[in-house]
Amino acid sequence: MADENHRDQQQKENHEQELPDDEDLDELMVRTARSQIRSDYRRSLGCENSRRCMDLHKSKKDE
Repeated sequence: MADENHRDQQQKENHEQELPDDEDLDELMVRTARSQIRSDYRRSLGCENSRRCMDLHKSKKDE
């Protein structure tokens, strides 16, 4: 029983040490937002390219 309490206490201390401070959280949020923006931008470029290819194929069929 004492070992379990000691283990629980160590886990709580380790968990508290792992929590990032506000600066780390801000930096993480900025990096995540930048990554998401880049991902969305690449996805929109891919959609635009495929739309243009579809338009080209459509216009060649019409000729």
